[in-house]
Amino acid sequence: MCGRYVTPDDRAMESYFHPGRHHWKAWINRYNVGPSMPVPIVYMPHGEVLGDIARWGLIPTWWKKDAPPTMTFNARSEEAASKPTWRQSMKALRCLMPAQGWYEWNENEPVTTSSGRKGHQPYYFHSPGNEVVAIAGLWSLWQAPNGSAMLSCALLTKEAAGAQISEIHHRMPVVLDPMQFEAWLSPESSATEVVAMIARSRSDFVAHRVSTKVNNVRNESPDLIEEVPAHSHNLLQGRRP
Repeated sequence: MCGRYVTPDDRAMESYFHPGRHHWKAWINRYNVGPSMPVPIVYMPHGEVLGDIARWGLIPTWWKKDAPPTMTFNARSEEAASKPTWRQSMKALRCLMPAQGWYEWNENEPVTTSSGRKGHQPYYFHSPGNEVVAIAGLWSLWQAPNGSAMLSCALLTKEAAGAQISEIHHRMPVVLDPMQFEAWLSPESSATEVVAMIARSRSDFVAHRVSTKVNNVRNESPDLIEEVPAHSHNLLQGRRP
């Protein structure tokens, strides 16, 4: 599952999505975004494309508890249309989640960090030549028991496509082509059309090893996405950003 990714700054997102400055909230480049953090989304709540900030971890509209649900940052595309948590959003509340790339950990590549902890080798996935990509997502506007409103989102995942990706992890985010954006955001698109867009989603990504510093969500710096040789991350882990 994708539990950590990189977000571009608002300049890059504006040039990619063209929503217009009055339709876009300011955002900064983040290199280690984790679940429950605020993230940028592009959505169409009232017939026009907007850029906004949402909680990464969807809260369905019917949720009654004070505390938000856990483990709702990823939705499996194969079952989202039938699961209660995702069903309403999958039908008509779809969004795009701008990203620069994402991280996955290879369970078949054990590592030991400089602190002596055992874990798995992290990799950074991205599309060469693309400063921004658009992950297919779902959104929801939840009314809390105290009356406040919270915009939240989840990204969709699918079976890994491409030899390199599947060798590292069996799942990947659903990443859409710009030609699919309008139809994906439109609540008028049919379930059949949505399934077809997911089936035609992008797989043109490469991956490289990165430092295990990314394991700690408090680490936040550009060097997190830099390639490291096999096993050299053990030394890099001890350096603070």
